[in-house]
Amino acid sequence: MPSRDRLSSVRVIPALALVCLLTACGTPADPVPPTVVGAQDSWEQLTGSPLSPREGPVVAVVGTEAVVVGGYAGPPCPPGADCELPPDAYRVDGAALDVADRTWRRIADAPLRVPAMAPRAVVGSELFVLVRRVLLVWRSETDAWRQVALPSRAPSWATLLADGDRLVVGSASDEQGERPDLALDVATGRWTPLPPDPLGRSFDRALTPTPSGLVLTAHQLVGDGPADPSLVRAAVLPPGATEWRVLPASDQLGGWRWAWTGERLVDVTLGGADGGEVDGYGRVIPFGGRLDVDAGTWSPLPDAPAERTGGWPVEAPSGPVVAAEGWLYDDRTEEWATVPVPPEAPREPGPAVWVGDRLVVVGGVDWPDDAFAGSSSVPDEADLWPTDAWVYDS
Repeated sequence: MPSRDRLSSVRVIPALALVCLLTACGTPADPVPPTVVGAQDSWEQLTGSPLSPREGPVVAVVGTEAVVVGGYAGPPCPPGADCELPPDAYRVDGAALDVADRTWRRIADAPLRVPAMAPRAVVGSELFVLVRRVLLVWRSETDAWRQVALPSRAPSWATLLADGDRLVVGSASDEQGERPDLALDVATGRWTPLPPDPLGRSFDRALTPTPSGLVLTAHQLVGDGPADPSLVRAAVLPPGATEWRVLPASDQLGGWRWAWTGERLVDVTLGGADGGEVDGYGRVIPFGGRLDVDAGTWSPLPDAPAERTGGWPVEAPSGPVVAAEGWLYDDRTEEWATVPVPPEAPREPGPAVWVGDRLVVVGGVDWPDDAFAGSSSVPDEADLWPTDAWVYDS
C-alpha cells in the first residue's frame, strides 16, 4: 500500500466545497503466466487472462487470489443508450489470478449465468454470489460450486457481506416494504434473522462488519419519499447482542462506499450538496465522512480534495487504504494521493480489489470519444472490454 513518504509528496490542500444538487463447470487448467507489458508508478499490466472480453464480472479476493466470474458479454450498449440486454449474454466461466506469482488459472464454470456486478462476499475460502434468489457458492480448495436457496423472507433487493464465519444477506432498501436482514451460519447451513433495526423505514441501507459489531447506516424514509435533507443515520449491533445501539446523528449525506480502515468507518465520497434553490439546506453538507464506532462520533474527511480532481477512477473501498474517485486515501496518516493512469489502460477501470497491499483492477470499458457524442458505431468487443489486469504494487 502507499507509503507515508509517497503519500506525503502529493498531499493536497483543503479544497472549497463544491455546491451541487443531490441527484442521482469447466475443467481447471494449468496456471498461465501473463506478460508484464507496461509499468508506471508501480502499475503492471498483465495479459494472459483465459477469459473472453466482458463487462462487469464479479471480482473477489479468495485467499491470495483475485477470482473473476461471469459478467456481460453480449452486444455492447453505448453510453446513454437504453438497451435491452439479452439474459443469455451473461457468462458462467471464471478464472483466478495469483497476484504474487502473476499467474492465471481457469476455475469451474458456475451452475448459473452470473449477471454483471452481482452481489458477492467471501467467507473463509468460499465465494458467495447472489443470482436472483439463489446463492452460488464456490469453494477454492475443491474448485467446485454448490447452490443455496434464499429463504422466502429474504429481501428481494439484497446485499451480501461476510461477518466472521457467517454470511449476512442485508436489505438494501425498505422502499418496497421492510424485510429482515438474515445471517447464514456457513458451517451448519442455518438461517437466522438479525434483530429488527431501530432506524425505521430507510433507503441506502448498508451493513459493514467491524470489531465492535455490525454497523448499519441508512437514510430515513418519510412517507413515500426521503427526508430533506436525509442525513446518514447509524446503529451498531455488538457481537452476540440482541439489540442495536443507535448512534448519534451524522452531518453527512452520502454513506455509499463505507470501508473499515482499522480504527474508523470511512466513506470517501467527495463533494456535497446544498439542496438546490428551492427548500435548500442553507449550507453545503458533505457526502463523505468518518465514524468512530465505539465513541459514536462523526468527523469530516481530513483535507479532502475537490471532487472530479483525481486520477484513474478505481473503486476499491476497503482499508486501511481506500481507492475511490481517482484517489488513494490512507486513514492512518490522513493523506491523499492520486491514482496514476497506467499505460494502455481503458478509460473506465473495471472492478477492483485489494489483495493484501496490492491493488488489482480487472478489465474495464474503453468507449471512444465519439461514442459520447451519439455515434452509432460500436467498437470491437476486444477493444471495448480489455481482458488484461492491472496490479498496483507499491
